[in-house]
Amino acid sequence: MSDTRILFVDDDRDILAMVEQYLTIKGYDVTTVDNGIEAVGIVKEKQIDIVFTDYKMPEFNGLELLVAIKKYRPQTEVIIVTGYGSMESAIQAMKFGSYDYLQKPFKLDHLRLIVDRIIEEKKIKDKAQLIRKISRERHQYGEMIGFCPKMREIYEVIDTISIENPMVLIHGESGTGKELTARTIHDTSDRQTLPFVAVNCNSLSKKTKTEDEIAAHLSGMLASVNGGTLYLDEVSSIPSTVREQMMGLLGQAETDSGKRPRLIAGTARELDEVIASGAMKKNLLDLFNAVFIKLPALRERKEDIPLLINHFLYTDSPAAKTRIYGITPSAMDILLRYHWPGNLIQLQNVIERAFAMGVENAIGPEDLPAEIRTFGTISQMS
Repeated sequence: MSDTRILFVDDDRDILAMVEQYLTIKGYDVTTVDNGIEAVGIVKEKQIDIVFTDYKMPEFNGLELLVAIKKYRPQTEVIIVTGYGSMESAIQAMKFGSYDYLQKPFKLDHLRLIVDRIIEEKKIKDKAQLIRKISRERHQYGEMIGFCPKMREIYEVIDTISIENPMVLIHGESGTGKELTARTIHDTSDRQTLPFVAVNCNSLSKKTKTEDEIAAHLSGMLASVNGGTLYLDEVSSIPSTVREQMMGLLGQAETDSGKRPRLIAGTARELDEVIASGAMKKNLLDLFNAVFIKLPALRERKEDIPLLINHFLYTDSPAAKTRIYGITPSAMDILLRYHWPGNLIQLQNVIERAFAMGVENAIGPEDLPAEIRTFGTISQMS
């Protein structure tokens, strides 16, 4: 705890002696001074993390000290210490950026609780900043490819929920990678060694005609997950009564692993549309929607297209396919102009088609599907 520097300011020397002795015994690095002017000098010279200051002091009061500290050290947390009946002063100080207030006479344990809370919050902020830094540098997360701002935000969300296991709702158009995102969440969680089971709810509804059959099938799926992750793609296609029954089963599920199954759901439908159509009640949607991830369409992240093409050409292809080493500038220009209604899957199919056609060296405009070539030609003429 000694790396957290605390400054306590009060014109009552008895209070200073009591606080200094207590915080030192508890292992904190504490400095005490009896006036605001000296406190400003210390804050200018040293990196002070936390400042407690009495509100009423001669020459330079607590509010003035708060303003001065925030000017020189905006990250320093300041707590105003007020006497009984000075709540208006505390409220005023909060408006100027005071983290909290401490009312006299105060208990030393209460003082320590405030210090510990600030330290814990700083750890969380530091971790979040590290995650953001790493996310800014990433161009890939597991099998997810992309460095556009929207993808980096998604990587950050996945990092944030890697320890906790909330339910997650993934929204995105067909082909944007909802199942891949769900699998990445699973692979970065503490359930990564347990099963990941994906269910296409549209197919499930077609194969099983009655709600009882669907419920029985999902119950069997929950059992096979055994504490891992169950991913329900197009969850809104399941009858609402079955979803509610499934949520009950999920809460009661006991497994050999000692973990309850984790549920991740995906939908291509807009959430407002899902609710308005009655396909899912809002309270049930909110339950699925503990964490919400919206995947961008490929047309919204075209800066990722060259990176994705490289991935499909090399990383995602057998070694025998490397007779194609790239794509010509004119073909790339067409691909960047195209609107990609089929998203990532459509782009991958374009590359797989080139392999199947026996293209060698580089993919040119003539190697692209007709609908993409035509779109590119029309765009260039307009």
